Amino acid sequence: MFLQLLARVMGTVPGIEVRATAKTVAEGVRALRSDLFDILVLDLKLPDGDGLDVFRVAVDAHPDIECIVLSSATREFTCPQCLLDNLRALVDKTQAFDQLQAVLTGLMQARGVEMPLAAVESDALARLRPREMEIFRLIGQGFTTADIGRQLGISTNTVETHRKSITAKLNARGAGLVRLATLHNHTSMPD
Repeated sequence: MFLQLLARVMGTVPGIEVRATAKTVAEGVRALRSDLFDILVLDLKLPDGDGLDVFRVAVDAHPDIECIVLSSATREFTCPQCLLDNLRALVDKTQAFDQLQAVLTGLMQARGVEMPLAAVESDALARLRPREMEIFRLIGQGFTTADIGRQLGISTNTVETHRKSITAKLNARGAGLVRLATLHNHTSMPD
């Protein structure tokens, strides 16, 4: 049931196509040898062995694969040195759905996939402080950092500090942040 729910959550992220699911090490290894993958979401505890065995096969078969590891013991997990370059995130199973969706959204944004506003966590905008929301709206109106500073009467360094906080909270940066802010401005404007 967890696997089915996980696949559904992954399928909601634009740019993600769930190509295969596996419940065991053996199924995972078979799937990796028969198809092309560029992202692997992996549980460490599988009924027939260690998920790291699947990770090793994945890296051998697909050297550029990016892996997101799920674990209920994230603090105890140590990634083997040979797999570090392919590890993109370690997600706590107790928060798997929200964290996984955020990580996958970030990966897709980094690959240039445009994210609709709905792909941002539903409460992400609510986490912005009033000044951050003000700066977010100005970004969406096309203002530069210097323009925002002048308009709000604050230094460009202060604007950059707020922008970094906005970037972290929304998991969007650069052009992705500008697109998100622009979309937000258009969708929140009264008719």
